Amino acid sequence: MVNGPAEKQNIIGIITARGGSVRIPLKNIIPLNGKPLVTYMIKSALGARSLRRVIVSTDHPEIRRIAIDAGAEVPFLRPPKLSEDCPSEWVIQHAVEFVEKEEGRKIDIAVMLQPTTPLCLAADIDACVDILLEHDEFETVFSAVPVRERPEWMFSLESGSRARLLINNEIKGETGISQCLPRLVMPNGAVYAIRRKALFGEGVQISKNTGAHVMPFERSIDIDEPIDMEFAEFLIGHAKLSAGK
Repeated sequence: MVNGPAEKQNIIGIITARGGSVRIPLKNIIPLNGKPLVTYMIKSALGARSLRRVIVSTDHPEIRRIAIDAGAEVPFLRPPKLSEDCPSEWVIQHAVEFVEKEEGRKIDIAVMLQPTTPLCLAADIDACVDILLEHDEFETVFSAVPVRERPEWMFSLESGSRARLLINNEIKGETGISQCLPRLVMPNGAVYAIRRKALFGEGVQISKNTGAHVMPFERSIDIDEPIDMEFAEFLIGHAKLSAGK
């Protein structure tokens, strides 16, 4: 049930979970602490007050079965052209067009959710939608994580072991003090709230006029390599241990 300022908007959550994965086969349903990976984002999405429907876009029948068992809707299987590596906005456009045809009305905001960030909370999803609704000038809002690796301290490594600063000419004075540098964030891959006009008019998931909801490092883990699964299991285990104290 959608409450608060989002109640007048037609907002749906779309979890992208294709079967193909190069580094971790069938990554989206690999067990994480005993549960299929995709079920973590499904649970968070179902708990988000801002989402009217939670839909999983997949091309794989086993992912579809697991998603339905977890409470999500899987009203279609992706066409072959969207089952390979392709821009995420194409996948969201396809899902939105399907729902709009099915319901006979337009979607106002599509919220793309990626199951590879299993520690994302319902509150993070709602925060992205709330920021978008509170700022008419924003066309998109994404979940972000603070940048720890400062670009001001990065070098390109050239021939002959020569290192060359990417930004500025030297690290000197306040440039070498992290507290004096501007706050930077980057997308953590969990949530992208997108107005329809940006999705179809610009074909983007992050527009020029965008906002960000900052999530802490410990909830921004993105499952890409097998070691990321081990780290996520550690974080989940630690959270359970802390809750039990």
